[in-house]
Amino acid sequence: MTQTLQDYFWDGYLHWADLMDRAVEGPAPSLEQVASDTGMAVYEPAFVRVRECLCPASRSQVEGVLQAADLSAGASLLALPELLFLSGQDLAFDINDLLIGLEHALFADAPLEFFLYRPIARSLAEHQQYDSIFEVIDLGAPALYRPAPAPFMDMALQGVNGQPLPQAEVIGAVIDNDIGFLNTTFRHRDGPEAGNTRFEAVWLQSRECLASTPLPPINAVQLGRVLRKAEIDAMIHGDPRDELRIYGDINDALHVWDPFRRPPPVESHGTAVADLAYGQDMCASDNPCAVPLMAVQLPPEAAVDTTGSYSESYIVQGVRWLCAEARRRAPQARLVINISYGVLAGQKDGGKFIEAQIHREITLAEALGQQVHVVYAYGNSLNAQQVARVQIAPGATSDPLVWVIQPDDPVPNFLEIRTLSSAGTPHLTSLPEGLQMTVTAPDGGQVIQAAPAPGTAVPPLGAARSGAPARLYHAPERVVSGRPDCLGFYNLAIAPTRRIDPDLPIAPAGDWRITITNTTTAPVDLVLQVQRGDTAPGFNIGGRQSFLEGTAVPVVQDGHPGWDVLAPLTNEGTCSAYASASHPRIHTVGAQKDVLGQVTAADYASRGALWAGSGAETQNRVVDQVFTFGQRTTGTYSGTGSRLSGSSGAAAILSRELVQVGMPPTT
Repeated sequence: MTQTLQDYFWDGYLHWADLMDRAVEGPAPSLEQVASDTGMAVYEPAFVRVRECLCPASRSQVEGVLQAADLSAGASLLALPELLFLSGQDLAFDINDLLIGLEHALFADAPLEFFLYRPIARSLAEHQQYDSIFEVIDLGAPALYRPAPAPFMDMALQGVNGQPLPQAEVIGAVIDNDIGFLNTTFRHRDGPEAGNTRFEAVWLQSRECLASTPLPPINAVQLGRVLRKAEIDAMIHGDPRDELRIYGDINDALHVWDPFRRPPPVESHGTAVADLAYGQDMCASDNPCAVPLMAVQLPPEAAVDTTGSYSESYIVQGVRWLCAEARRRAPQARLVINISYGVLAGQKDGGKFIEAQIHREITLAEALGQQVHVVYAYGNSLNAQQVARVQIAPGATSDPLVWVIQPDDPVPNFLEIRTLSSAGTPHLTSLPEGLQMTVTAPDGGQVIQAAPAPGTAVPPLGAARSGAPARLYHAPERVVSGRPDCLGFYNLAIAPTRRIDPDLPIAPAGDWRITITNTTTAPVDLVLQVQRGDTAPGFNIGGRQSFLEGTAVPVVQDGHPGWDVLAPLTNEGTCSAYASASHPRIHTVGAQKDVLGQVTAADYASRGALWAGSGAETQNRVVDQVFTFGQRTTGTYSGTGSRLSGSSGAAAILSRELVQVGMPPTT
């Protein structure tokens, strides 16, 4: 096996991301192995800011291309002096995303920012290869780049755009997994469009299908496949295959890994969210809320991986695409985007890349005359024993904290250790140097005792990773002008406890003991957050959720019995790390239950904290009753059923309200 990243890392999640390639229903080949077998290459997405601004002549040419609204015309922009670095190099890019970045740069009179793809950097020198041309703002999980077009990509990449929607007042959109876009709940019920789909466009993303396009030069790519209304209607009315076979054939052509080439499951998170938000009774022609729909279906890895390393760049690309697609076709319509994905650990101040960039996309869309609402699920981690808070005096060592790692776990577990500020309003800040971590394995053997400097890890990075069942990364603080800082933190990674590759280490399951010695001259206030979710969207509970050992005690909340954890564990800050950015049109939604007419927080509803964004969710919606759990929704296939609970269900309900009345009622 080759090492994905050797003497350099962007963050610990991506450095160990190759482990996920083997964690899907048993052994699977690595990216490098697939690339070797198929002639593909391993690339990684980088969101970059070009250092050289557009000159007046280039601005004029870009304006002409944007007015033409033709993807094929975008290829001419590669002759611009500011973009010559994209021609004849080993850099790949999506023309659509490049045009989005150029539109933003023109309007804001700012440097161009967009996603490009580069061969995965295995050293700091490779990472810095283009430092004189662009600045890297964020990296995503590696993908496979095909050197030739996929057979289904001809129509979507030859300037074939959807028709204008002059009558649309609002567009409903969802970013999720396994979206049953052929389901009858998303079709018009009557009128001239009876039986036709309400989906105007669906982007089926695929991590393994970063394929070159028919456009010159050959390094123009598209991630996955775009389906538009005409193609979906043709599947509904003229295709002899049933829904299951159509989905299966699409996935077979779109993905490389066998488990992902099958039809989606009967019950899927994405379909349930889309149905509760925009389906069911919103299809009638006389219903003013029979809104057109758009969707981004995330790669299957995004649902399997619960660390977030596979999700962020795809979600951000999806938001950019949805805003641009809606703006081109219905500039007068407001756009409601439901994102019921999330992760627990993070800096939770709006500075995480996904938070900051989606906030930026909303702001830029508004400046361009478009109103965009984003609805996040707030989280379901109450009493899941995922967060702890520890104060340590100068020269002191903390009491041992026990992190329980489950057996038979095919994916790594992560723990973020961050520092709280000591002055003013509490907020997370970059970790000071001089905090010594001691990590002891369940068998009593000491695995780590170190205080790594920013940008380093223990054991040290190198060509070989054998014998390292755990690794402590010190992710450095990163500062980009005009953006929130990316804070520095410790990231402790524990290898899988199930053997998935003979060349990879496994970690023993059981109680991992962690102590921290404060060698600085000031007290420290630490927040520790587990980054590992057992229940990925659309997947059954697998019993592999790691947790911090602690004590739960009975409490009474709103007159009802419940539970809470004792220090050092805390439920404060158990909210999603995607849901901390503050904006009037960013809505974070928590789940409630109705107990015989009295509304109270759901038993699992995550809490905010004074140090986590605004400190609480912005909205709450009832999803559970005293005797029923969740809301009834459709399954993936027409005529099937499912239920949706949690903050995903609450977020879907608010999305529906935003579509119906424009603004949510005050809670």
